[in-house]
Amino acid sequence: MKAFNKIMIPVTASALLLGACGSDATDSKENTLISSKAGDVKVEDVMKKIGKDQIASKSFSIALDKILADKYKDKVDTKDIDKDIKKEEKQYGGKEQFESVLKQQGMSMDDYKDQKRLSAYQKELLNDKIKVSDKEIKDNTKKASHILIKVKSKDSDKEGLSDKKAKQKAEEIQKEVSKDPSKFGEIAKKESMDKSSAKKDGSLGYVTKGQMMESFDKALFKLKEGEVSKVVKTDYGYHIIKADKETDFNSEKSNLKSKILEQKIQKDPKLLTDAYKEILDEYKVDYKDRDIKKAVDDTILDPDKIKQQEQQSSQGGASMQQGAPGMTGS
Repeated sequence: MKAFNKIMIPVTASALLLGACGSDATDSKENTLISSKAGDVKVEDVMKKIGKDQIASKSFSIALDKILADKYKDKVDTKDIDKDIKKEEKQYGGKEQFESVLKQQGMSMDDYKDQKRLSAYQKELLNDKIKVSDKEIKDNTKKASHILIKVKSKDSDKEGLSDKKAKQKAEEIQKEVSKDPSKFGEIAKKESMDKSSAKKDGSLGYVTKGQMMESFDKALFKLKEGEVSKVVKTDYGYHIIKADKETDFNSEKSNLKSKILEQKIQKDPKLLTDAYKEILDEYKVDYKDRDIKKAVDDTILDPDKIKQQEQQSSQGGASMQQGAPGMTGS
């Protein structure tokens, strides 16, 4: 599971600041939160201490949560969220260990549930605002399996073969599976050096266009169901790829649509910011503090800023979804 996003500031702090913004205010910085003989504590003091970007982010998150909950509460089943969390608890070895991981991220279980709920609401918003047809999903996804023979990056590596030996072995395996593709899973389990997918007969599940490295991607999307590729080289070694039958496409369609939406937004964050702006207009959102409005406009609602943040976060590299490390395209 991905690392949890940290809660940026306590809800009480941003709620306090929002409460200080009177209905007619255009600048709330002079509003007093606490007074004493020693001096007053004003909104401006708190904003300086915490940071206006953090306050704006949390304030916007609270407001958006209220709006999305009002619009989509009937479409999100909180029982499903609870089930997902139970699965995650099991992956971490139980509730106590899971809560310990959350605590390290600065979150309580209630914080995490709120975050999951907001994510579900946001998914409904994007489904409303960004259209993805069944044909688009079909054209941009493939169910795949692979067998990987790794190439050592250096002689001291414990796993993998030399380039020459890895290629030779992959070619031998390719000939074997081409004769009888029905044995692909059996051979993958025995020969593949991608241990994660090998346990599942080489299955990678559904792959979206652009998810894998270019050579892998091109080879996969040329295949018809049941076909096996020639040997394909990537930075990680040599692969034999099989296009699996998509008998479960209809049941997986919703998840695949979400993946396509994510890719669309990564390529064009304006789709996300436009969706936000539309619903903010629909609910007549009125910022009572000019600094908070400017920070929201300059960060959360600025597609260029979002793209910049995405690029920064992806510089550390990526890992292959559901399988071999490092296979994901940038």
